[in-house]
Amino acid sequence: MNPIKIGSGGEFSLGGENFVIEGDLPPKDRRPSTSEAFTIVKSEPYLRVYEELASVFSPRSILELGIFQGGSYVFMDKLFKPRRMSAVEISPKPVAPLLQYLSRTEDRFVHFATSQRNSEILRHIVLGELANELDLVVDDASHAYEETKTSFEVLFPLLRPGGIYVIEDWSWAHHHNYQSPDAPFSKRHALSNLLFEQIMLLGSTSVISEIRVWRFLYLIRKDSVRRIDASHNFNGASIFDQILSRGRTWSLI
Repeated sequence: MNPIKIGSGGEFSLGGENFVIEGDLPPKDRRPSTSEAFTIVKSEPYLRVYEELASVFSPRSILELGIFQGGSYVFMDKLFKPRRMSAVEISPKPVAPLLQYLSRTEDRFVHFATSQRNSEILRHIVLGELANELDLVVDDASHAYEETKTSFEVLFPLLRPGGIYVIEDWSWAHHHNYQSPDAPFSKRHALSNLLFEQIMLLGSTSVISEIRVWRFLYLIRKDSVRRIDASHNFNGASIFDQILSRGRTWSLI
């Protein structure tokens, strides 16, 4: 596949759909998606990571957490060409161009007004809509430690062997704009805590084969051998209970 050609205004096309990048603008100033072009809140470095991944990885089903104006959903669909795709979005306001896209595309679903912490819905999506063939999760939702961890605890065991779990914008707490007491998320734990916990899980178990980290996102590859599956719920415990810490206390930042 030839690299995506991005214009000076952030515009590009893929699979017959047009997109406009607006990642650097605050949410209130971003253009809504239209029938002419979807708005996508991912800058070029993000898109290049997914391009590289698509050259070596062909997911059967994709679940996206957080879609804003639907541009990322359509982008992932056109780039990876999965059999099935679904998403959850906490905003209750449907995106009309995305609904039109879904109406003409088979086995494509979106759940508006749905939190990424809704474990029941997430399991229903994976086992039902996605036919228990989940190969790729892209979390671009809350970017909050607690919510992101909850989704991972539910979805990673449902991910098929060799599947990939992507978490975007993990480093926000370490940017200059988030250092003051009145900064956004100033009362929330840094999302990087979850990355450190997942690294400890990598060292303690064989369920993760690889973690690759960029400044703006990271991906976790599940081991290719089915060591945990959809029927394994750790007796109601968390996957993180498998971390071997030698009794040391893990404190959040």
